[in-house]
Amino acid sequence: MNKTNYLIRKETEADFFEVENLTREAFWNVYKPGCEEHFVLHCYRKNPDFIPELSLVLELDKKSSGM
Repeated sequence: MNKTNYLIRKETEADFFEVENLTREAFWNVYKPGCEEHFVLHCYRKNPDFIPELSLVLELDKKSSGM
């Protein structure tokens, strides 16, 4: 049986760049040419309504991916 280690944790500032890149790759050319979702995410983190405790990442074998 293949055992994989998953860890869900709070996003840290060190994760921001990778999460934004993952978001861009996920939405690139889906709804229109290019995308803006990664930029919206970038800006939203500066918004006073942003709740950092709800921003999570999933680590698969100690490599993180945004959730």
